Amino acid sequence: MRKALVVGASVLKILVGMLFVFSAVSKFVSIDVFEIYVYSFGLFSLTACFYLSRLLIAAELILGAALISHRFHRFTTVTTLLFLLCFVGFLVYAHVIGRTDSCHCFGELVPFNPVQSIMKNAVLILLLLFVWKYTDREWYPRWWLVLTIYVATAALLTLYMIYSLHILDKLALVMMLVMAVVGVLGSMRYYGRWYVVTALVLTPIVTTFILTPPDSWFYRGDREPYDEELFMQQVRGEEVKPVEVSDTTAAEELSVDKLSEMGLERGNHVVAFFSPSCGYCRLAAWKLSTIVSRSGAEAEGVMYVFPKVVDEKSYELFYEMSHSERFTERRIDKEVFVRITRGSFPLILLMRDGEVVSSYSYRNIDEKAIGEFLLSGEEI
Repeated sequence: MRKALVVGASVLKILVGMLFVFSAVSKFVSIDVFEIYVYSFGLFSLTACFYLSRLLIAAELILGAALISHRFHRFTTVTTLLFLLCFVGFLVYAHVIGRTDSCHCFGELVPFNPVQSIMKNAVLILLLLFVWKYTDREWYPRWWLVLTIYVATAALLTLYMIYSLHILDKLALVMMLVMAVVGVLGSMRYYGRWYVVTALVLTPIVTTFILTPPDSWFYRGDREPYDEELFMQQVRGEEVKPVEVSDTTAAEELSVDKLSEMGLERGNHVVAFFSPSCGYCRLAAWKLSTIVSRSGAEAEGVMYVFPKVVDEKSYELFYEMSHSERFTERRIDKEVFVRITRGSFPLILLMRDGEVVSSYSYRNIDEKAIGEFLLSGEEI
């Protein structure tokens, strides 16, 4: 009986390690969504969330690798338990403040709301307590078994990516390859040397930041290209050459809103061009909505501009999936929308007294600049 408990505890420890690696790479696949989810709580700045989200992924990878290799049993198990308890505390906070959306513990591959994730973590805590008591601390998996475990985890992850997201993220597979190498090296006899342990711990951190560097590293500036002349014509209400139409449906779409009626010539305004079906537009709306909320600025200074489409439900779906506040909304002709944005959206413009002073895309949105811009407009 005792032997069966020992074997079961060792197997459970490996399975928990696999789950941690799977969870980390799942977040990695949808890192943009995960970092905005962290930012949406308003606890940290946007730049800090870039780093925090990646460090959390790296921490899960390190813990997963340590659990699988069965090294430093006492330290690894205690650290993993504390890690889970911290997440339980965070999830309880999310539940208390009324968050019911996915907590992204498995990215977008497997949606879990805070309550479901709390239950999942509670089960993991109980399993780790069992592991702590019964696992054989003298047994270590051989390198070929460790490699097999990572291959199996990668295969499971691939199936979920294809089934849930209909994609195959090559960077995620690169991450799994790196972790397989880390796992195999961690199973070798010389694992106890301090420089080897240091290298194995740093590898997941460095790899995470290299494969998905924070936007603040490369995407800066406030001069995103767009058709400024056409946009200003729209603001001034000047006539634009009409779009030729060949059927009734297209003709109906020309019954659109006018930007000239929005009073953009006076005061500070944030004008955001979003397509309702664009994933990065939804993320940008989530990010922008959180910036406005955290800055304490008045929502009247923000306008969403959409292309006019036949399917009215697409607009409702946009707000639902972007978790965005409903700001002033305008829907303009599709061709004009594409010409203004030059086919690259989202596009966010900062306007002061009828003049565009800054323009951003999703990657270079500046939290501080937009917040201060809106607040400065209220002081005028």
